[in-house]
Amino acid sequence: EDDKHTLAAAVAMQRDRGEEAISTQPQQQLKDSANSPIDTTATGNTSHTRNNINTILTQSRVTRLDSISFTWAVLPVRVTWEQRLEELRTFKERHGRFPSNKEGTIGNWLKGQRKLYTKKDADFMANRCAKLEELGVPLRQRNYTALSWDDRFQQLVEFGRVNRHFKVPNPAPDNGGAILEDPNSGAADANRFYKFTQKIHTEYRALQRGVPSTMLTEERITQLQNIGFEFSTKADKTVPDLDWSTRIQQLEAFLSEMGHLRVDPNYDKYSNLGGWAVEMSERHRRWQEGTEYLLPDMVEKFAQLNALGFSFDVFPSRRGERSWEDSFNLLLLYRQETGSCRVPHHYKADCRLGSWVAVQRKEYKLLAKGKPSRMTHEHIQRLESIGFEWVARRGD
Repeated sequence: EDDKHTLAAAVAMQRDRGEEAISTQPQQQLKDSANSPIDTTATGNTSHTRNNINTILTQSRVTRLDSISFTWAVLPVRVTWEQRLEELRTFKERHGRFPSNKEGTIGNWLKGQRKLYTKKDADFMANRCAKLEELGVPLRQRNYTALSWDDRFQQLVEFGRVNRHFKVPNPAPDNGGAILEDPNSGAADANRFYKFTQKIHTEYRALQRGVPSTMLTEERITQLQNIGFEFSTKADKTVPDLDWSTRIQQLEAFLSEMGHLRVDPNYDKYSNLGGWAVEMSERHRRWQEGTEYLLPDMVEKFAQLNALGFSFDVFPSRRGERSWEDSFNLLLLYRQETGSCRVPHHYKADCRLGSWVAVQRKEYKLLAKGKPSRMTHEHIQRLESIGFEWVARRGD
């Protein structure tokens, strides 16, 4: 059983690199001796193993795996166009909107449909376009002309001249970074200008850590310094002081979008809603422990949050480090809600869950290589029992 999981992880590792595992070859082509590595050159295999020799699979290992009915090829589940349409309809009914391009498989599929519409694909226009339009899907993709560095820099210079500073405000702090309907509007351009200045700070911090930047060259840094632009060396994690009704509206918007109120502490949309959720959880804990007295109106506010479904368990990693069991249970809940265990790496509803899934795959590969790993065979069995895939699909 251990050999099965170890070798399966190795095969998954090869697949993840985009390589064709030797295991997919017809058995009659495996002519090598029982304990010799299999030469992949004869069959045109392009696996990047040492000297085109598969150093993992030997004939004896192939035979042993065959004896336990090991599955050599993991074929993707075929989903019809009509099934995707139903998934899209379900998503719309649940969230009140259509998915963005980055929201998993269904978002990527919808992106492809829009491309077909733009190309005026004959089959799409004749057989499928009307069904999407009947559902209310906005297929037309509005385009805008991206501004160059010089254009944005001049915009920044003008902003500084008028405002006497370069702290460009977020024009839509309460919409969670949602895509504006018309990318050609002034509001959309203001949002892109804000993101441009934020990226300058992000890239500069990366440079300070020794990470190369394609945006910030020495010449551009000098340009910015010459106009008095001050680089931020720390990410802004402050929690804006907003009125209570605004925060409730943001929570309701989050609930509508995500389907739950398990706000990740690192979720910085909606005016750093994750940071605010941490503050509420910390304050609620102190109240429960009797170390902080609350006025009656704050107690009523906590009751309002509780009625919405907020559970007051959002803590930063130093207090809210999840156990493997906690993360596994959240994965079960994700599977129940979405029908799969394919959590996107940058899953905005729960950043830590997306990272945890990626870590499981990484630890699985380390185990396959015989290196120290936190992955156990018990964890492997439990993950596989719920349909967990060791190789991330494109778009996950």
